[in-house]
Amino acid sequence: MKPMRHRLPIFYAAVTSLFLSGCGSLATTVVTSSQPETDSLRAECPIEVRYAAVAPAAATLAELKALTEARLSALQLKAVWTIPEAETFIDSDADRLRLQRLLSVVLPALERYPAVLFERMRLSDIALVKNLSVEGQRRRAMPAPQTASVVYSDNDEDICLAGMELRTHHEFYHFIEHRTYADFYYRDPLWLALNPPAISYGSGGATAYGKGFINLGHPSAGMVSRYSLYGPEEDKAEMFGWMMTPGYAHRVLQWTADDTALASKHRFIIRFFHDQSGGAMGQDYFMQRAQAVATTAPR
Repeated sequence: MKPMRHRLPIFYAAVTSLFLSGCGSLATTVVTSSQPETDSLRAECPIEVRYAAVAPAAATLAELKALTEARLSALQLKAVWTIPEAETFIDSDADRLRLQRLLSVVLPALERYPAVLFERMRLSDIALVKNLSVEGQRRRAMPAPQTASVVYSDNDEDICLAGMELRTHHEFYHFIEHRTYADFYYRDPLWLALNPPAISYGSGGATAYGKGFINLGHPSAGMVSRYSLYGPEEDKAEMFGWMMTPGYAHRVLQWTADDTALASKHRFIIRFFHDQSGGAMGQDYFMQRAQAVATTAPR
């Protein structure tokens, strides 16, 4: 029998309490915005997954930046705070809360990787900004291989935090795909051969924006999500993003039990990253991701 799919509503409360890592008796608060809900992953949000705040609520912008730079430096990465396509965080109460929220997801997400993968993929910079816009479309993240960077943005929206982590991995996958094939839209014949005969891709992920798109898990055989159907490049990035993210990864493992096409794609991603990471990301690594459903915290 097919495992029951999760259809969990997003946590709509205006305030999310996040416990400060390493200080069990201390707590800080990350406040979500009161903007209208626009998150495409709201129907799939695993609200049981919590993210530890990276700093006390009173931390200044300079302190948040210094902490970020130190943690990224440990991964041989550099923080970038200004890019042409987005706005820069300023030292205001609202922006400090927004940056804290973004960092609470993006930093532990990046720390899940072995640093050797960043080195092998020639990723050097992580841009952390607000209100990112790409060709007139508001985005929460984008790969930028031309500057050896991936960009992550807080857009002042109510958002599923685990969904933001999924996007963190998804966009990094696009970066990896470009580094591997010099093409964001490489139509990998080995991947395409794994699809059931009835699968037909759409015209690319950009066509999902601005239409109230809602992303659902496992809509059909071989597809980890509805967004996967927008193109083979999105199919790969979605598969990887779901496999890497607490609250999502274990669902993929359940679905592969009776979906042979999805199971083949799951094995494809494991083999691909085993090779790309020099063996650091193999079967055991992804099994740990599937089992990670508790509160995430810095290493």
